[in-house]
Amino acid sequence: MATLWLADVDASDLASGTKRLYRFVAHSYVLPGLGELLLRELTVAAVDRLLTTVTADHGPAAAKSTRSVLSGILGLAVRHGLLATNPVRDAPARRTGRSAGRPRALSVEDVDLLRARLAADATAVRRDLPDLVDFLLGTGLRIGEACALRPTDVDLAAGTLTVTVIREPGRGLLIQDAPKTGAGRRTIPLPSRTVELLRRRIAAIPSREGDPVVFPSPNGHLRDPSNTSGDLRQALDRAGLPWVTSHTFRKTVATRLDDAELSARQIADHLGHSRPSLTQDVYLGRGTASPRTAATIRRAL
Repeated sequence: MATLWLADVDASDLASGTKRLYRFVAHSYVLPGLGELLLRELTVAAVDRLLTTVTADHGPAAAKSTRSVLSGILGLAVRHGLLATNPVRDAPARRTGRSAGRPRALSVEDVDLLRARLAADATAVRRDLPDLVDFLLGTGLRIGEACALRPTDVDLAAGTLTVTVIREPGRGLLIQDAPKTGAGRRTIPLPSRTVELLRRRIAAIPSREGDPVVFPSPNGHLRDPSNTSGDLRQALDRAGLPWVTSHTFRKTVATRLDDAELSARQIADHLGHSRPSLTQDVYLGRGTASPRTAATIRRAL
C-alpha cells in the first residue's frame, strides 16, 4: 500500500521537495516500524506506538511528517475498501507545550560536537558529509539546493552565492534552472568560513569537467538529495544526535538570525521562504538578503 501511495505522490503536482520528504519518511520511519504488519493489524494502538517512538527518537517534527505520510497511505487503503476507517485519525495528537513547538536549533556546543563526530566517522567522510554539513550550517540552504550548487553560482570575491537551481528527480537526476517560486531565486551573503570552504572545493574541481557541482556524489556524479538525506540520517544517528535532521540546519540559521533581531522579512529572504507560515506570515522575498546575515552566522558558528 505504501508503494502504491508513493506512486500516486510521484505522479502528483506536489513540489519535488515534498515528494522527497514523503519518500524519505516512508522508508525511514513508516516501513521500518509498520512494514511487516498486514493492513488489518494497523490499529490505533499500533499507529500510536509508532508515533511515540518517532517522537522520542527523532523529535516532534519527524513524528508530524510520519503521521501525515501514514495517514495518506492508510487513507488510500480506505478508498480501495481495504480498511473501514483510517486509524491515524483516532491516534492521539501530541501537544507538548508552546516551547516544544518551536523549532529546535543546534547550540554552538552542539555544532562543535557534530563537526567533531562527523570528522571522526569514516563512513561520513567517505560520503563527503562533513563539508556538506558545514555548508548547510553556514547558509541555511536546503539539501536539494546544496546538491545543485555550481561554481558559477558562487562569487568568492563578493562572498555571496546565488540560489537559482533545485535538484529535480525524474528522467534521472536533473538540475532545474528555474526555482518553483520567486523567493527561491535569491542571492545570499556568506560567512568567511563558508567562503573558504567553497574556495577550497572549487579549486579542487578538475578543469576538464564541463558543468560541475560543488558537492557531487562520492563517485563524481550529480548527488541525489534523497540518498544524501538517508546518508546524513545514518551519520547523525551514529553521532548520537537522532533529533537532528537536515532541516535542523535551516532552523539553526533562522534562529541565529532571529536572535540577532533581524526582521522576519530579512530572514525569509535569506531562507527563500514564500509561504507566510514559514516566516511569520511574510510573503515573497525581495531576492537579496541583508548583508548582516553573513556576519551574524559567522559569529554564531
